[in-house]
Amino acid sequence: MVAALLFGACQSVAPPEPSGPQTKATPAFEEPDMAGKENVGEGVTEGEPTLEGVIWHIVEYLGADAALNETVADATITFQGGQVAGNSGCNSFFADYALAGQQLTIAQVGSTLMMCEESIMAQEQAILAALGKVAAYAPKDDGVALLDASGAVVLTLAPQPQASLTGVVWVATTVNSGRQAVVSLLEGTEMTAVFDEEGMLFGSAGCNNYRTSYTLDGDTIALAPIISTRKFCSEPEGVMEQEANYLAALKTVATWSIRGDVLELRDANGALAVSFRASRTPD
Repeated sequence: MVAALLFGACQSVAPPEPSGPQTKATPAFEEPDMAGKENVGEGVTEGEPTLEGVIWHIVEYLGADAALNETVADATITFQGGQVAGNSGCNSFFADYALAGQQLTIAQVGSTLMMCEESIMAQEQAILAALGKVAAYAPKDDGVALLDASGAVVLTLAPQPQASLTGVVWVATTVNSGRQAVVSLLEGTEMTAVFDEEGMLFGSAGCNNYRTSYTLDGDTIALAPIISTRKFCSEPEGVMEQEANYLAALKTVATWSIRGDVLELRDANGALAVSFRASRTPD
């Protein structure tokens, strides 16, 4: 997976418009059609699903072949407070949304601008296009289905399991630079953290390995002084500065929280020190 542009740049993604009026802006969708099964797709069941406040894993999306395809790369979506956000496999996306019962409209979607493998980019384009067609949602199996104005399923979602602090390799996604800014990692670098059951924290800071111990008390965390190896890496440019910022950020950590597969470590004032995403189990 290769980033072609800096993370954080964004664009407005305008999915291809069907001929005639836009379906997501059409108020003609009627909730009674969702209550009947003939318009909401195979496997959709009755009930009042909870859409908001859940981290959803995107299981299937309506592809260019007009069939539901399983995702080839992890994709997530959340709805909270009128803001929808997530990751479509390569890039993060964001938009406003509005709910009226089980009718759902999503405004024009914006996204970051990285490039990934062709199959992932095809998935991403289809997911973003599907979001532009959404007119409602309904329960489906153990999750929910997002539906277009005719009641056809365009996305299926399942709740994402909650990760555990221990037994996971956490890969850093953003780091506090120490200059009142949180920045993404340099392309081609990886920084990790593993919290073991014995109270030890270790990982890679990008060039050197580091180790310390930690103690937990509820959502507070305290780290002992950090020790690390002393290699020098010249590439990519800036990797040693990034490493220094990461280790300095870890020294400020006071609280921790996990939501889905995202771990956030914050300082005593609530400022983000480092964010991570669960990647795999330790070797």
